[in-house]
Formats: sequence, structure tokens, C-alpha cells
Amino acid sequence: MSIQRLKKGEFDYPPYERKRVMIRTAAYFLISAAVFLLGYLSTGKKDNLLTIVAVLGLLPSSKSLVSVVMYFKIPKFSQTACQEIAEHAGDVAVVYSMYLTSYRINFPVNCFAVRGNNLIGYTEFANCDAAACEEHIQAILKQNSIKSVTIKIFHEKARFVERLVQLQALEHGRKETEILTLLCDISL
Repeated sequence: MSIQRLKKGEFDYPPYERKRVMIRTAAYFLISAAVFLLGYLSTGKKDNLLTIVAVLGLLPSSKSLVSVVMYFKIPKFSQTACQEIAEHAGDVAVVYSMYLTSYRINFPVNCFAVRGNNLIGYTEFANCDAAACEEHIQAILKQNSIKSVTIKIFHEKARFVERLVQLQALEHGRKETEILTLLCDISL
């Protein structure tokens, strides 16, 4: 039996990755604890070289713990919204369940779709600042030499689906895959 690994952009990726990171973090902390106990039990005191190794092992453990905290901040995305959008996507390139991070604020976006030089997104979360999200994405695209992309984030699913259907009539662009890959890179 093989375990299928989910990729960023698939609907179930955030909960899957949260579990994976939690298991990894627990393993890191257990390894550090085991190294410390090995040193303590073999020498009878905590002042030994293995204690230093165990303490240094806490660095990746702590970094992984930060990832766990960030994954717990991701809200639960609506599966019905994802299914409804998938029915209308056609051959437009889409990614789902994205949690974009920036220095000031984070943006939960249910779906991004790109066709040509048009990037649209849908968020079901009222607290997601669509204008700030658009600015953030525009700045990231500009830093990566991707220019003249029109970005629109919708809070209304019906308007997003309507625009998604309109995008199907447009021709494919050369940078669609690059744009979606970049969005995956800046999200959890």
C-alpha cells in the first residue's frame, strides 16, 4: 500500500501537511530527548558532549514547531466551494487552499485561477483583505520579473465563477505555470 503525497495547490493539502509537520516535530524532539538521556545514562551526569548535541538538536525541532503553529493558523477551507469551482474551471489552471504569508498579514484564499495575464482568486473569509492581497501578489510578481498581470480577488463566489467562465475564452499565456508555482512558493 503506497501513501499518496499531496502537493500544494490541492484542496486537502493544508490538513495533510499539518499532520506531517506535527509528526516530524515530535520525532525531532524525541530524538533530542533520546540523545540527552543516552548521554546522561552512560555518564551519570548531564555535563557531557551528548547534552550539547541534544541541545543543538533542539534548533531544528524548534524551527519545525514554528511550522506547526503556522499550520494551525490556517482556517478550514470549504470543500463544497472547491467542488463548485472545479466544476466550472474547465481547462483553466487552478490551485486550491492557499494561505499566503506576508510580513504584516496573511491571506487565506480558497482558489486561484490564471489564464493569460489574468489572475483571479476567491476567498470565503470576510477578514481577508482582498486589496492588500492583490498588492502583495503584484509586488511578488514584480520581484520575479512577471509584469502586466491583472489580479482580482473576489469575496463573492458567484462573481468568481462568472469570471472563471470568462477566462476560458481567453488564450493560454506563457507564464501561467510560473505564476501558479510562485503562488505556491509564497504560501504555506
